[in-house]
Amino acid sequence: MKLGKYKIDPNTLEPVLASSRFLRPLLFGGALVVVFVIGWLSNDFILPSIQNLILTAEKEGLQEQLLESRQRVGDLSKQLDNLTETDRELYRLILQADSIPYGVRQVGVGGMDPYAHFDAFTKSTSQLLRDHAESLDELERRISLQSDSYAFLETLAIKRKEALAQLPTIKPALGRLASDFGWRLHPILHYHRMHSGIDIAVAKNTPVYATGGGIIEEVGYSKIGYGRYILIDHPAAGYKTLYGHLNSTLPKIRKGARVVRGEQIALSGNTGLSVAPHVHYEVRDQNNEPLNPIYFWGPSMSPQQYQELLNRAKEYSNLPSLD
Repeated sequence: MKLGKYKIDPNTLEPVLASSRFLRPLLFGGALVVVFVIGWLSNDFILPSIQNLILTAEKEGLQEQLLESRQRVGDLSKQLDNLTETDRELYRLILQADSIPYGVRQVGVGGMDPYAHFDAFTKSTSQLLRDHAESLDELERRISLQSDSYAFLETLAIKRKEALAQLPTIKPALGRLASDFGWRLHPILHYHRMHSGIDIAVAKNTPVYATGGGIIEEVGYSKIGYGRYILIDHPAAGYKTLYGHLNSTLPKIRKGARVVRGEQIALSGNTGLSVAPHVHYEVRDQNNEPLNPIYFWGPSMSPQQYQELLNRAKEYSNLPSLD
């Protein structure tokens, strides 16, 4: 044993290797070099590789989500196509509304490129983002247009429902047709003149009914004309109806009162310029131009009943009127 390289431990009295004064600094310096090298390798190689792997995974995940989202947008677009088709082929046909013009459906298409900022990304990412944004914008525009369309159709349906309720489609009294619409020989004045309505022969005090919902416009009396009469306005339907030669009107029937189809409004009579008890009934447009009432009775009858009515009207086409 070379004593020069060992020393006696005073506690154990055993020889131990004597450390050099340069050994500890050398070991410490070596450790620092190892730490520096590991840190340098981590910063320049290991950490960037890990970060790249994370970013790549995130990019692929986002692309997958965008593709899935585009698929869902496509499915919603197909459902919207069905709604648009139903709008055009069914609802607007039933409600007799014009189709939405193609130009209106294309509003918002064209002009400056709103997706140019996506060009800063790679080509594949830019195209994916652009396609997705275009699909979303188009879907939003079409949903907005379809929503406005349904709101319009709902308003139109409400108006049409009111118009149908006001359409004069029933007979004003239960009796036989005694005189048709058109030029007739007047039974009292003895000359031909336009008979602007039809005559329904009934006994005195037979109930008379409103042929459609509406508002009482006039309740009056004319000695040389209709006698006691009622004029009803049907504004939603665009018509007016007149009931003449009445014996009396019901107390609730006064100007401004509302009536519904089938509601009794009066009792028949023989007042005014008339030769026998009957109901003179007219249908007019909003300009007070007379229309043939028989043409309005079709919706309340079967085709066979309506044809029988037309045939019966021809039989009375040459007979004089009762007023």
